[in-house]
Amino acid sequence: VLLITTTIRLSAMSRRRETGIMRMVGASNLFIQLPFMLEGAIAATIGAVLSVAGLWAGVRYLVTDWLSQSVTWVAYVDESDVLAIAPVLVGIAFLLAAISSVVTLNRHTRV
Repeated sequence: VLLITTTIRLSAMSRRRETGIMRMVGASNLFIQLPFMLEGAIAATIGAVLSVAGLWAGVRYLVTDWLSQSVTWVAYVDESDVLAIAPVLVGIAFLLAAISSVVTLNRHTRV
């Protein structure tokens, strides 16, 4: 959340001129904020998908192949568990990015 907030704030600061022009021509706050919110949400979604892929690879090659054969008396997480929880993780990342973007942009786009 802090990384997204900082990234959105820096992006909004660097595009101050463009947002000023959009205000002068009468754009609404939502129209000004939407590109920043989409940028944060897309970045968070890509990050979540990459982290789920890393988690899947770790479970596949470390837990399933190596650890479960070494220690057999413990019930381990398998690949289907990771794939079952993956949509929830991506959805949470998307929501956190959207909420943090809205909060950050509301502070930035106040008149």
